[in-house]
Amino acid sequence: MPARSGCYAGAALRCVVGSVVGRGQVGGGAMGAGIDVSVRAHGQVRVVRPQGVLTERTGAQLCRALATELLNHHRVVVDLAGFGLARTSCVTVFPAALDQCGGWPRVRLVLCRPDQRMAQALEQRRVSALVPVYQLLLEAEEAIERRPALVRTRIQLGCDDRAPDVAGRLVLDTCTMWQVDAEGQQIAKLVVSELVDNVVRHAHTAAVLTLEQGDRGLRIAVRDGAPGGLLSGPSQGNTGARRPGRGLELVARLATSWGIEMHPVGKTVWAQIAHSK
Repeated sequence: MPARSGCYAGAALRCVVGSVVGRGQVGGGAMGAGIDVSVRAHGQVRVVRPQGVLTERTGAQLCRALATELLNHHRVVVDLAGFGLARTSCVTVFPAALDQCGGWPRVRLVLCRPDQRMAQALEQRRVSALVPVYQLLLEAEEAIERRPALVRTRIQLGCDDRAPDVAGRLVLDTCTMWQVDAEGQQIAKLVVSELVDNVVRHAHTAAVLTLEQGDRGLRIAVRDGAPGGLLSGPSQGNTGARRPGRGLELVARLATSWGIEMHPVGKTVWAQIAHSK
């Protein structure tokens, strides 16, 4: 079974029933102050309000709390009024929680009332494209059903012969939800199957598949964990293989653009596909 790309492990949110659905402290202890999180229901929406400072430590715990609310209730507004920020990179906690739960439209997450520093960080890190940001709580609640400018899903795949076919089926399911046209769906399925097949045959590691759709079309990215980041071309001579690999040559023909990003460990091969909605 593929696994959703999750956020960091941490203690569960401890809730005490009161005038709100729940309230608890997240991430406290000897390592530093935690944050208080309250949750209240407003119709079909859960309004989550964290108080304190967003750090790497408290962000990990907030990610888990948000994921719990998203999985249980599907629609969450995060009220950021009075919520501080230690480092700009910490704002990626919000798309991380969305990724863990399968992304839009499986779950819906919006933010509201950030201070100036938080708003700037959300914009700089492209978080606001994935998780819309509003100035007013009422605006955010009313906008919960709207599609974000950029939608994304991220899946972890195992290193086995089934991974390319599993990835292909997942891409078809996601493209259907995102209303990608039939031709675009089939191209995306072929591309992702080849990229994941390349990882299985050449990198011999698990893979992380990221699928995004925005104004420029569909972007497929597959990251492996191979030391040294060796590039792999079209498969050759695999006479005993279940299916012949056509590799990057096929990807280059089908995609409008493609490329390779090297990492300290592993690499990401990505492809951009134009399509109609």
